Amino acid sequence: MFRQPLAIVALVALAACSSTKAQWHKEGVSGFDTANVESECKFQTGLAKIKGDQAEELIQHCMQSKGFRQR
Repeated sequence: MFRQPLAIVALVALAACSSTKAQWHKEGVSGFDTANVESECKFQTGLAKIKGDQAEELIQHCMQSKGFRQR
């Protein structure tokens, strides 16, 4: 009787863990400042009118050039 709801809860929790997006990190930089740098990289990519996978790659290069790493 209680197995099915427990199994559903376990599956939902597992799905939530597996969909966690990688976060940018740089030692000594706050989350607020990290978000500002990422926004700047996204803005510059948008100015260049680059879309899709190419835009994601450029954002990644931009963040890495500023000393950030994903984890």
